[in-house]
Amino acid sequence: MGPGRGPQMVMAMPDTFAGMLQMASEELRERLHLPPWLHFPLVYERKDQASLTATEQERYLCALTTLINNGFYGQLVAIHAQMHYQHGTQRFLPWHRVFLLTLEQALRAVHPDVSIPYWDWTQASEQSIPGWLASVLPTVPMPAPQSPITVVRAPHTPAGLATIASNVPAVEADTTFPAFTAGLEVIHDGVHIWVGGTMAWIATAPADPIFWMHHANIDRLWWQWQQAHPGQNPNLTGMMGATSPVMDPFPYTEPGTRDITALGYAYA
Repeated sequence: MGPGRGPQMVMAMPDTFAGMLQMASEELRERLHLPPWLHFPLVYERKDQASLTATEQERYLCALTTLINNGFYGQLVAIHAQMHYQHGTQRFLPWHRVFLLTLEQALRAVHPDVSIPYWDWTQASEQSIPGWLASVLPTVPMPAPQSPITVVRAPHTPAGLATIASNVPAVEADTTFPAFTAGLEVIHDGVHIWVGGTMAWIATAPADPIFWMHHANIDRLWWQWQQAHPGQNPNLTGMMGATSPVMDPFPYTEPGTRDITALGYAYA
């Protein structure tokens, strides 16, 4: 730095090639011939896991494995184990919406055409562990001093999951957010217990890849309910704790979680 000059601004460089590509000017990207999945649409789709092609499954698992191996995934698991009042409060749905988005943005930094699929356990054809995930039981490295988590499952019968899912219509008929979120969270809890093993514990549940697809379905059901009940939102006006509108440790506030298209995704 020469005499009389102030400190120079250094632009933070991305650590993925997807990030590098996004830094290129829109004019340049339009001039070049790139495949559709490198166009970075403003709104991308989350699909039903049952509709994914073999290639889509492979690319999703590739991106997920990359985040497991580089430690990012374990950091998210550790965050879920902490007290952010993300369960048993009106923060449950908006907090997990941000939690999913945080993983999804990292997945798309690996493969820009990947998004978190949803496991629609309300459908009879999906009331079992998805076949392509049955053998996906990773060992997840965790931040020190925590030990790695090896995913295990012990699912109950399809009939048991069908019974849990049969409560969804009644919950969707609720007309106030407090009633709706309370009912949906109980159903959500039941699915966690149905899967069993790693998914049965709050501190370890996100280590299981099925956690994210389960929560994507919970988020989808909330989004459907939001369309039918505009203006019905969480009452989070406190300064801290269970009534804080800040989705700590993430910088989002609850009002910023209400529109999924503004967050960049939609449900197929």
